[in-house]
Amino acid sequence: MNKKITVGITLAFIFIAIALTFTATMIYSMNLFDQKIVSIQERETMYDKISQIDSFVRQNYYREIDDSRIQDGLARGYIAGTGDDGIRYFTNQEYSRIIETKSGKLCGIGVEHEVNASGYVQITEVHASTSAEKIGMEAGDTIVMVNDEDALELGADKVAEALYGSEGDEVTLTYTRDGLDYTFAFVYGMYETRSVASYDVEGYAYFRFSSFTLLTYDQFQEELAERLASGEVKGLILDLRNTDGGYDLNVIAKIMDKLIGQCTMISGIYQGGYTKVLYTSDKEKVDLPTAVLVNGGTKGYSELFAAAMGECDNVRIVGEQTCGSGTYGVFDQFTDGTAIYVPVCELLACGSVRYNETGVTPDFVTASFDDFVLPDGAPSILQDLQLRKAVEMLDSEF
Repeated sequence: MNKKITVGITLAFIFIAIALTFTATMIYSMNLFDQKIVSIQERETMYDKISQIDSFVRQNYYREIDDSRIQDGLARGYIAGTGDDGIRYFTNQEYSRIIETKSGKLCGIGVEHEVNASGYVQITEVHASTSAEKIGMEAGDTIVMVNDEDALELGADKVAEALYGSEGDEVTLTYTRDGLDYTFAFVYGMYETRSVASYDVEGYAYFRFSSFTLLTYDQFQEELAERLASGEVKGLILDLRNTDGGYDLNVIAKIMDKLIGQCTMISGIYQGGYTKVLYTSDKEKVDLPTAVLVNGGTKGYSELFAAAMGECDNVRIVGEQTCGSGTYGVFDQFTDGTAIYVPVCELLACGSVRYNETGVTPDFVTASFDDFVLPDGAPSILQDLQLRKAVEMLDSEF
């Protein structure tokens, strides 16, 4: 009798558990369904509004409508509506330029650039054996005209596009230097970007990273081996100023692995708060006192590089607060060649260091001269206050 009662009770508990599971599943499914219905209704409202706008404009606008521009505008509008500057939309041409930049092999006049405070495109580096080098363009030159059109009226994006083109084609640029204007026809040609340059600075091996491409790791390996083989090196100076870190996290991770001992180098906080280890480093490293130079133009994966290096005992960060863009994202290309970039996680340096939206704070805060431009060549501690501070710090602390 007792055995029958025990079996009966057991079966009752099983049926109750099944009922509870079924009920919970139904509640979850209904909530999910309700959420989807709301989402569908919201999307329908949004699409209906766009349709009304499109219908009214096409019936009343007195000029011809460029549907391609409308599509690009709709995509950019959606991205802007998220309120997150990290989500970006790229036209076919813009995305193609990103792929070329990532590869390190480009077709253009042969320069790196930035937009200065006045809104002009300013040259930051001239690559060897390019049209720009042959003509004599230098870092610091400011482009004021493109094919007889005013650069400010064109806008920085259009001026930047004019620096690249099809091999053999030409573009006429006017640039200013020391108050004088120079106008030349530049010929587009293929070139490889040299993203790392190294120099001896007061006995320290100085490395200037102008960009990060698929070629950067090998270039850094070559420069590092050459510097270490040239004689006694007191330490390293890594210059990440005005560098965005590129689009390939793997490149940064490989370089970091050369300089950081065994640890969790890079982690990511994903949707829902889930944390995932992305890269670890081994025990092997170049163990030398190191200064890392940063400023407000240090962005993206360069900030990750600086933040991780700053966790090492024999490394100090010198310069100014960095930008604060600490996310990892993915691209999705559409059939028409356009693409979007969406951040999927917040990056953590060495497993715990957060810098997104706040930036990396230097150990030694030092401003540069107001008119200082990073040289396209050997650096000078007389002209570069931040570099001078790095040398003084390394001499005194290590």
